[in-house]
Amino acid sequence: MGKEKKTETLNAVYEKALALFECQVCGTCCRGEGGIYLQEKEIEAISAYLQLPRESFLKTYCLEKNGRIYIHVQADGFCHFAREGKCLIHSVKPSPCRQWPFFRPMLTDQPNWEVARNSCPALAPYRSLDDYLEGIRSD
Repeated sequence: MGKEKKTETLNAVYEKALALFECQVCGTCCRGEGGIYLQEKEIEAISAYLQLPRESFLKTYCLEKNGRIYIHVQADGFCHFAREGKCLIHSVKPSPCRQWPFFRPMLTDQPNWEVARNSCPALAPYRSLDDYLEGIRSD
């Protein structure tokens, strides 16, 4: 299978997985320092949504590391924008948040699926991505 076809197939799997997803509003995905990096258009969108100047948003909610801007977490380990499992900036949330729990590695690699499954209650009943896509629960 050519690279273009694989990408097309993976995109279709991603779209189906996302359409089936029923968030449990637990907030586990909003905990932990690390991967919520922002692209310039997201910085602008979130700043505007919060009605903050760009520099104020960056100073208050972000940190820079390895040449990227990231949302940093509060003292309790949760994202600044997480409240009771809900995202205060949901309509403008960054790409990594919109994609969770269906990052490409979760869709192509069983050990990565296990990581997502063990951290997301909505995925916990499904032993594999194929089971999830087919609605085959293991509980």
